[in-house]
Amino acid sequence: MGYGMPSFAQITPDSSLGTEGSIVTPNVPLENDTTNRIDGGAIRDDNIFHSFQEFNVNQGQQVHFANPIGIENIIGRVTGSNISEILGTLGVLGDANLFLLNPNGFIFGQDARLDINGSFTASTSESLFLGNNLEFSATNPQAVPLLTMNVAPGLGDWLNPRGVITNQGILDAGNDLNFIGNSLELEGELQAGNNLTLTAVDNIQIRDRLSAPFIAAAGNQLLVQGDQLVDIFALNNSASGLFAGGDLILRSQNPIITDAYFNSGGNFRIEDLNENLGDATSPNDPIIRANGDVSFNSYTGASLHIFAGGSVNIDSIEITGTDPNNGIEETVILSDGVTTVAINGSTQPTLYVRAGTTNIEPTGIQGNDQGFSSIPGTDSTPNSADIRINQIINPGGFVFLSNQDQPNLLLSGDIDIGFIDLFGEVDGGSVVLDSRGEINLAQFIDVSGFGGNGGDVQLIANGNIVIPRGAGVFSSGFEGIGGNIILTSQSAIEVTTLFSDTSGEGIGKDIRLTAPQILIGPSNDFDNEFVGVALFGEGQGGNIEIEADYLEISGNQLAVATFGLGDSGNISINADEILLQDNSFIFAVGLSPIGGNTGDIEIRTNDLTLIDGSQISSQIIDENIGNSGNINIKSANSVNLIGNFGDLPSGIITQIFPDAVGSGGIISITTSSLNLKDGGQVFASTEGNGNAGNILIEARDVSIDGVALPSPEFSLSFIRSLIVSEVLDPAIGNGGTIDINAEQLTVTNGGLISASIDGTGNAGDIKITATKSAFFDGIFTSANLEESLPSRANVAVFEGGTGEGGTLTITTPSLSVTNGAQLQALTEDSGNAGDIRIFDTDFVLLSGANTGLFSDTTETSTGNAGNIFVDSEVIEIRDRAEISVDSKGTGEGGTITLSGDDLTLDDQGRISATTASTDGGDITLNINDLILLQRESNIATDAGTAGAGGNGGNITINTPFIVAPASENSDITADASQGNGGNIDITATGLFGIEFREEETDRSDITASSEFGLAGIVVINNPDVDPTAGLVELPDQTTDPSDRIIAGCGAVEGNSFTITGRGGLPENPTNSIRGQAVLSDLRDFTDADSDPNLPTVKLERSRSQVPKSIVQVSGWLVNQDGEVELVATLPQETKFLNRPDCQDLADKK
Repeated sequence: MGYGMPSFAQITPDSSLGTEGSIVTPNVPLENDTTNRIDGGAIRDDNIFHSFQEFNVNQGQQVHFANPIGIENIIGRVTGSNISEILGTLGVLGDANLFLLNPNGFIFGQDARLDINGSFTASTSESLFLGNNLEFSATNPQAVPLLTMNVAPGLGDWLNPRGVITNQGILDAGNDLNFIGNSLELEGELQAGNNLTLTAVDNIQIRDRLSAPFIAAAGNQLLVQGDQLVDIFALNNSASGLFAGGDLILRSQNPIITDAYFNSGGNFRIEDLNENLGDATSPNDPIIRANGDVSFNSYTGASLHIFAGGSVNIDSIEITGTDPNNGIEETVILSDGVTTVAINGSTQPTLYVRAGTTNIEPTGIQGNDQGFSSIPGTDSTPNSADIRINQIINPGGFVFLSNQDQPNLLLSGDIDIGFIDLFGEVDGGSVVLDSRGEINLAQFIDVSGFGGNGGDVQLIANGNIVIPRGAGVFSSGFEGIGGNIILTSQSAIEVTTLFSDTSGEGIGKDIRLTAPQILIGPSNDFDNEFVGVALFGEGQGGNIEIEADYLEISGNQLAVATFGLGDSGNISINADEILLQDNSFIFAVGLSPIGGNTGDIEIRTNDLTLIDGSQISSQIIDENIGNSGNINIKSANSVNLIGNFGDLPSGIITQIFPDAVGSGGIISITTSSLNLKDGGQVFASTEGNGNAGNILIEARDVSIDGVALPSPEFSLSFIRSLIVSEVLDPAIGNGGTIDINAEQLTVTNGGLISASIDGTGNAGDIKITATKSAFFDGIFTSANLEESLPSRANVAVFEGGTGEGGTLTITTPSLSVTNGAQLQALTEDSGNAGDIRIFDTDFVLLSGANTGLFSDTTETSTGNAGNIFVDSEVIEIRDRAEISVDSKGTGEGGTITLSGDDLTLDDQGRISATTASTDGGDITLNINDLILLQRESNIATDAGTAGAGGNGGNITINTPFIVAPASENSDITADASQGNGGNIDITATGLFGIEFREEETDRSDITASSEFGLAGIVVINNPDVDPTAGLVELPDQTTDPSDRIIAGCGAVEGNSFTITGRGGLPENPTNSIRGQAVLSDLRDFTDADSDPNLPTVKLERSRSQVPKSIVQVSGWLVNQDGEVELVATLPQETKFLNRPDCQDLADKK
């Protein structure tokens, strides 16, 4: 600073006080030195007034005011026109306060000192207001009125300051130190035992030098007020700074330049002239320390560092650059006890804020040793450790906000942020928020890099982290990789949008959320508000990792995606309870036209619930290339997929979209209870060029129940609860396998398990293992539904499908399929229907109309029906249920093989291998104990049911007993229309109520007839009878059957003839004898009419006992002489075939 130094240095009293004028006494001894003592003055009460024409203290000179007893205030004025120059020591010989008034200004030189125990005020005001309309004026000097007064000057009492106060000295007042001027130009040191007040109606300029610090220190409050400007630069010397034991206030109507270190034992505030929060700016690097609160409206400038024992309240901060000379360098350990953060405001634009800390002077920070004669005390009782900053702009910089470092545990504290914009022209910046309370983000954090990498964001809170709807965190690397977004809370995280993406080359960063409760809430814009990590470039996308006790996603998305040449990241969730509702999604998606796989989704939980059309999915979208990732869910208690949103089911899905190239991922679910209800779905599908994924389920209980009814405005009418692997048109690929391992499986009210194709490829298999039971029950019907939806498990080739159907395998001790439910292997096209295999079963129950096991073909199909194999101790087919391998198209019927102990068909129960126009299928029944057919039940391999060709299929039965009450019309048939009847081979100890007939009747029949072709062969074997026993040689001329009919019993109208008992003669002698046994005829025919011309044949009895019975010819044989012999064979084997009867043979002879 330059000063206009006067050529004199003297103290000259004026005459304005008359006889009460001041008296200067030089060379008065004072301790080991001398001083110039000022006596006299006008005493009023406890005040004494002095008036001077000139007032200067020369270098090396001491000037002291006398302090008469009882005087508390010494007030002096300079009425001349010159500046007062204080180059030596100015003091008071006592404890009174000293007030000097010189409108021309003051200069305190480098050697200026104060020897004042009380307060000292230097003012360039024209006058001092004394009250009662009285002034003590330097420009209009008058005598001091003889009035009683109590003078305690305040800032408002100094009227019209007009001069400049400059200082280079070291000024130390025991109580208050006040400079009041038009302008202040300050260097040196100013120290007050109590308050230090520096005010100017124009501006205040503060500077330090490399060789000399600037220090302003107050034991209590420090106020720096420049009405027009406060310009502080005090960073040249490490000891420079502004210090207050109490509050430190900077006040101006314009932004305050704050290039200094500020230290407050109380609060630190920047204010406007109305004492509202004001603005600060700094081209360099200010440091603010306060034991209390730090508050100002805005800051613009270089790196800013704030350490507050209380709260920090700032509306806006814009960091414009670094300070290479004065930046803080520090390594901070965050509250997690693990993470370290390096802070260097000289290399990176930095906002560094600590609140609620007991360590406001951390080690390693410059400016800690000021060498004061008295260190300011601490006078602060903060109420909170809140950090509230509405907006932060720091392009490419670093923001660190914490109220967790060496915290004052008596204070609570949140961090509330409007937005943080660290978007960089090259690399984005980084953000760390570490809160003992909540973190609330009202708008956004953006740490993206336009020409490089995105920065990292780490939020740590003991309380909630809240990022509401419309707010979000973004880290994009437009030419590089995105940054990490890490949120950790000891309470809850509420978030809507978090996004990190990589557009360059490299491995993308992650999103990690950790909290007891995580709520990902609804978004305003479903396309732009979500939690996601994306890859647009080359490399590897980042991951999403979540650790929580409770995770809830409502109306939002959690996503990893690839748009470039590389794979997306993975999603890993570990939470005790997970709820997705309001059409929410967790998904991995491939949108890369040049090749990129989606990552895996891994979920570990106790309970997982998806409702309202929410989904977990992995997808390759239209016309893109890549494989979808796997979905692996492990839930200790339950997985619940319930309901829909419009035409979207709640579900777990892997999917290859039309025109996409890639294979679907595996869905693996391990849980105690899997519950799919009212449209809940698990499905793996492909519509592109690639295979559908597999579905693997391990559960104690699996329930698939119900159908959802969406709102009328959506196109899809009904959404079934289902587990499906499907190849959809126009896909080229194979279906995946569905593998369900459970204790109990329940499929009800239209639920579905399906592996199907209607594209090009083979359908997958379904493997069900239910260690206790599998239960399929019911159909879903609705007034708006044209056809009912049965509960079903099927492997199907639908219309348009080119390939083979899969195999449905069920292994369970108890299988129930009831009330319209179905197990089905179907083909509607050229591919063959798959097989159904039931193993290791104690009990199989099929009950109800349209219920059963079906491996069928439809009318338009050309493929073959599949096969059904059932291995069960007990099989019951009741109430119009059936097991069917029918072919309604041009393909062949399948085969049915049943093995077990007991087989019951009741009330139109049916086992069928019939065909419309081709050969009937085959049925094999290996039943250890009993086959029971009741109430119009049947076993059929009929062919040509459409009146077309095709031979009847074969029926093979091995069982001890077949019981079919004769009157109940239960049949075993292998009939045909245009073709030949099939073959029936029965090995049984006994047949009860059912017998062979050449055509079906209203009785219980065994038939192998043909309407237009040859009848088939029926063989009934009894393995327990000697095949040579009971052979009788019959005469070569047959007996006329008419001689076995008594004329008295001739049939006339109205008469009837009833045969009772088991076995014996048939009702008509032209009919064949029943198997099993014959009836001995004890009637006497001697009186009956007979034909005398009939030859008599003597029958020689063999040594074996020939029964005295009428024996019907049942066949012939060629003896050793080449002659044909007619024989009757007892029923070890009873064979029925298309042959001439005995009368025809006699006629030919």
